[in-house]
Amino acid sequence: MSKKVLGIFFIILIFSICNVCGFAQEESLVQNPGFEMSDEYARLWETYHWSEESEASEFGIDETVSHTGSKSAYIVSNSMSDARYVQHVPVKGDTFYKFSCWVKTENVPEDTLGANISVLYTLTTSRGVTGTTENWEYVEFYGKTSPNQETVALSLALGGHGKLSSGKAWFDTVEVVEVSEIPVGETAQSLEPDNSSQSGDAESKSSGKILSMILIPFAILIYVLFILYKSKKSSGNDKNKNTPSDNTKNTKKNTNNTLPPEDQQIFKVSFDKKDIIIMIAMTAIYLVIALYNLGSFKVPTTSWESVLPGESFTVDLGKEATLSRVYFFTGLGGGVISVEYLDENQNFSNLMTFQKDKVLDIFKWKYQAVSPVTTSKLRFTFESTNMTINEIAIVEQGSTVPLTGIKVVDKNVGSNNKGNIENLFDEHDKFAYRPSFMNSMYLDEIYHARTAFEHIHGIQPYETTHPPLGKVFMALGVLIFGMVPFGWRIMGTLFGVAMVPAMYAFGKKVFHDRFFAFSAAFLMMFDSMHFAQTRIATIDSYVTLFVILMYYYMYDYFVNKSYVLGFKQSLKPLFLSGLFFGFGAASKWIAFYGAAGLAVLFFLNKYLEYTDYRKIAMRSKKKPAWFHDYESLYLFGTMGLCVIFFVIIPGIIYVLSYLSWPERPGTSLFKTVVDNFKYMLSYHSKLTDTHPYQSAWWEWPFMSRPMAFYFGSDLPAGVTSKIYTLGNPAVWWTGIVAFLAIAAMALTKVKKQFSLLFVLAASSFAYISIPKDFIPSEVWILSFILLTLTILISSNFDKKIIAFSVGSAAIFSVIAFSFHNVIKTNSYYVNFDNSYYKNPSVQSLMWIFLLTSIIILLVGIFRFDRKFFPIVLAMIFQYVPWVGVPRCTFIYHYFTIIPFLILCILYVIKKVIDKWQDFKYFAYIYLALVLVVFILFYPVVSGMHVNTSYLKLIGWFWNF
Repeated sequence: MSKKVLGIFFIILIFSICNVCGFAQEESLVQNPGFEMSDEYARLWETYHWSEESEASEFGIDETVSHTGSKSAYIVSNSMSDARYVQHVPVKGDTFYKFSCWVKTENVPEDTLGANISVLYTLTTSRGVTGTTENWEYVEFYGKTSPNQETVALSLALGGHGKLSSGKAWFDTVEVVEVSEIPVGETAQSLEPDNSSQSGDAESKSSGKILSMILIPFAILIYVLFILYKSKKSSGNDKNKNTPSDNTKNTKKNTNNTLPPEDQQIFKVSFDKKDIIIMIAMTAIYLVIALYNLGSFKVPTTSWESVLPGESFTVDLGKEATLSRVYFFTGLGGGVISVEYLDENQNFSNLMTFQKDKVLDIFKWKYQAVSPVTTSKLRFTFESTNMTINEIAIVEQGSTVPLTGIKVVDKNVGSNNKGNIENLFDEHDKFAYRPSFMNSMYLDEIYHARTAFEHIHGIQPYETTHPPLGKVFMALGVLIFGMVPFGWRIMGTLFGVAMVPAMYAFGKKVFHDRFFAFSAAFLMMFDSMHFAQTRIATIDSYVTLFVILMYYYMYDYFVNKSYVLGFKQSLKPLFLSGLFFGFGAASKWIAFYGAAGLAVLFFLNKYLEYTDYRKIAMRSKKKPAWFHDYESLYLFGTMGLCVIFFVIIPGIIYVLSYLSWPERPGTSLFKTVVDNFKYMLSYHSKLTDTHPYQSAWWEWPFMSRPMAFYFGSDLPAGVTSKIYTLGNPAVWWTGIVAFLAIAAMALTKVKKQFSLLFVLAASSFAYISIPKDFIPSEVWILSFILLTLTILISSNFDKKIIAFSVGSAAIFSVIAFSFHNVIKTNSYYVNFDNSYYKNPSVQSLMWIFLLTSIIILLVGIFRFDRKFFPIVLAMIFQYVPWVGVPRCTFIYHYFTIIPFLILCILYVIKKVIDKWQDFKYFAYIYLALVLVVFILFYPVVSGMHVNTSYLKLIGWFWNF
């Protein structure tokens, strides 16, 4: 009996092995594919929806409708939405897969994408099912993974990205199966996420050359640092190393003893030859680093645009060729291109269908692997109008270069087409077998860089969610270098380069010390976000530089007295601050956050000056020369001119930036500006879309969620190429400590009661607003207790402080108890549109606690060090408004805060060095650490080709 059982077992085992070997491609990888494991919701499936209405879509299980089994999953969208089930499916690298499911619909509009199966974050999707279907319909598509790909995000959707739909759809019998090859007539779409284009370019160099390019500038930089160190050591009488009082000039006009000496001085920094040499050297070094592998000059630029549906042409390949891939370098527009091949019967048969998305497929190489048919001719049919293609390349099996000698032998096109058909085959010398960031747009370049192109050619701009000036700057690079990756990225990169001397000047102005000026520029040079964010063609480079400059000049005004400078001289920094504010506001609205900070600094300066004026009026018999003109000139006159500097001039700049928009009949320039302003306000206030890399304001300093810009694909096994935007941990995490140290210094200058109030307000704000799974409740409770005890001990247990502490503890206990079970998990990601953060009571409490802590902090820092007050205030005003922003946000929104965070770090270091001279050696070690960490993370912010294991090595808290 046992032998029979054993024999049967082996027969079943052998049969199973044969079955697996012969038909492994039929094994579905989807969990709960028929929803039979589900009750009220689809187990093992996530749900997602995008709509301006929070309850626009409904998900559930239907036990009355099914294709197989007894259940199916449904989506109901009562208004236009993009709703979907999502499951992450494990896959093998460099492998073909078939995706399929059965779909049934009801009242789905015919002119929408409808119900479909797709792969999230790619353009890969099946046909859509619309209308009301009586029977179940089968939908499928084929795809191919990249060599290092491990998962795909399978999506069952009603609608799609930018293609909303409504109605009801049922899904059943979902399959993802591996196939050995794709059937003739089908095409395999790339399954690599589209927020990360394809990778691997022939222009990418070896790691040895890259290291050489990096190490040579670093060697020069170390030499500059050595010169700086020697000059500090040998030039004890260097006027730029003196204390602030030594860098000031006493005015001859103001000898009135009523005012303290510091109010009678001009705080003005000077730059000598050494400063100029150091700035030039640092700028040149960073320029070399930033320009290396910025982007290719070689991409197709001539094009052809379809004007009629169904236009077609036939090309002769010049020989019989067995095909492998068909490439398109895409331009504007979208639609479908059908490709047919001449078969052995001399008939044209379907080879592939290329679907060009009008938004995502812009100025990039796209290819499709095709069935290995042998043919001598291909026919291309453009099913859509206004679709632009710059180049078509055909690659045969066993080759990595396109076929040459292709001739157009038949045309069926209109007479008003833009360009010639021959333009599609005239730039094969610019072909890239492996598309990458070097030769294609990636991430938001498809919005901003394309809009720069549209400005140049008088086309209605696509990207209208931000003011146009940043795209105008970008267009200048395109005009100089052409519509090539280097051209659309160069201006933003140069603005990033300009931040290096700007930070040197700012550091010199704040610290009156060459070493700290050098350090400010150095930390900006080697901050990883500064590098990644200024090399992609978006608008953040422009606004960040302008924010630095507008505060740079307002700092000048704030630390001086206008009556000491003289009226005309005092207006210069105000004019320049307003000018750069205007440029910033016309680039991106986050400059308006800074404008509020500028206003506080200006009016606080005027208040302090007016206090001096009143003192002199009451106590002094002999009035200084400026006294009689103070109110008419220095007060009301300056305020009147500030309306020009900060309102009229920025307004003119803002309006003039729209001159690049094409004129619309019957619409004035002013109306265009107003209409776009209203649209932007509506867009940003109502945006409820989510993103896999979104992050909240509380996460940015910790870098808990870096944002992926680009994932390379089609690379050799074990090799990867990625671009993330994240900070240099040695800068960002040190910045957290530095800011806390400055807060501690500030609190020493306020009464103990207010210190306790600050601890109560800050702890309560954090407890209410930050999810408990990000920072546990116990952390805030323990922090509150320790800080309260510290203040108690420092006050020698003063009775008033004890009473105040007890009251604070009682209030915080109520807060902790009331909100203990609220936002236990990070609902920011689960459902961004949740009601908690929009609750008026919660919002009120958050802002009361936050503003209370900010006011106490600013009062303290003003009393502790008035001249560093503008830096802390700038940092707060660039950061705090994001707390109230309801839309999805990203880590790069922290970029405008980094310059001020750097100055905070250096402020703390200088305070320590002033007290302990030997600590200056730590400063050199710290700068070296920043450099080392930048080099360590360089591959992940540059797209450099490295071994996959290296990214795992540096993925300390992240999954690169």
